[in-house]
Amino acid sequence: MARNVYRFKGNFKSFLFVLAVLITLASLYYTNTLVKELQMQSREFLRFKVEVFEKNINSEESADLNFFFTRVIQAADYPIIYTDANLAPLFWKNINIPSPGNPRDISPDTLKMILDLMEEFRQENPPIPISFQGNVLGYYFYGPSPIIQKLRLLPIIQIIVVAMFVLIGYAGFSSIKKNEERFIWVGMAKETAHQLGTPLSSQIGWLEYLKAEPDQLPKVLPELEKDLRRLQVITNRFSQIGSLPDMKQERLPEIIDDIVSYFRSRIPHKNGKVRLEVEHHPGVSLVTLNADLFSWVLENLIKNALDALENKGGVIRIKTGMVGEKRIFIDICDNGKGISGKDRKDVFKPGFSTKKRGWGLGLSLAKRIIEEYHGGKIYLKESSSGKGSTFRIVLKNR
Repeated sequence: MARNVYRFKGNFKSFLFVLAVLITLASLYYTNTLVKELQMQSREFLRFKVEVFEKNINSEESADLNFFFTRVIQAADYPIIYTDANLAPLFWKNINIPSPGNPRDISPDTLKMILDLMEEFRQENPPIPISFQGNVLGYYFYGPSPIIQKLRLLPIIQIIVVAMFVLIGYAGFSSIKKNEERFIWVGMAKETAHQLGTPLSSQIGWLEYLKAEPDQLPKVLPELEKDLRRLQVITNRFSQIGSLPDMKQERLPEIIDDIVSYFRSRIPHKNGKVRLEVEHHPGVSLVTLNADLFSWVLENLIKNALDALENKGGVIRIKTGMVGEKRIFIDICDNGKGISGKDRKDVFKPGFSTKKRGWGLGLSLAKRIIEEYHGGKIYLKESSSGKGSTFRIVLKNR
């Protein structure tokens, strides 16, 4: 199941990347289509202007041909080159080449540049001939308008902007990922030390007790064996994180009773007595799970309940029951300080903790074990400030 989750995450990232590429391509296609439509409209409008000019110069009633030539033809905001009937350049406009007053004064270098531009314009827009009484007076070469030139740059700008966002996003996510990995590594180190601390402290205590009372070995030996088994369980837990755990049918009441028994003999009683109570439903027995990992979840929930009691004493109750015929639930209840409304949605997030020295991995780890490994569900069922909290685990029955 864990591998499937990782594969899903990888596929989801690939899906987002492909989606971003498709959006970019669609935008580029739309922009290119828009440029072509504007270019076609510009070409048709220019041909219309030339036709108007030709009609006027071929009309006997035309009074002011110079007006049409200067205001209709020359008054353009796009690059133009006008030639005679032999394609010799006569004048040009909106080109970064000075135009001489007399066409005969065009230098060879300037002529070459103009001819190159004429060829470039011709490939994009066929030159428009200007005729007078059936004879061609000259040709009108023209390039793209300023708006079209700007629109042609738009796809490049889009690609640059998208690339910048991708790079910034990648750098940001990489930084976040590194910080999360650093946090998780530190948190797991703390969790390892915390897990090992209880049985090791217990063994040190029993060893000191044996030094003072050597004849109590028969009494101490079973407790030492419990702590050694506990260390073995902890080793198994950490070895299964990140891999697919072995699942098999286990007797849930026995697992719960073993955990409760272990805690009862090791709960500190600094400022009050803590009672651990268990209520088993007769229909709950065999459940498919990984005993080592599932007990880790219960221990984290019990530890959270102990923290909620704030050394004032109280009751922690573990109750099992049925949800329909195919699912069972385990409730872990306490009558501690409760969880505030603003914090309820964050209790399972990595790093969230109400303790000054907490790393906030206990409930996050519990959620992953229950939901990703066991296919179940864990959530905060209810909580009231000053009255306690109830966490519920739901699993498939057998």
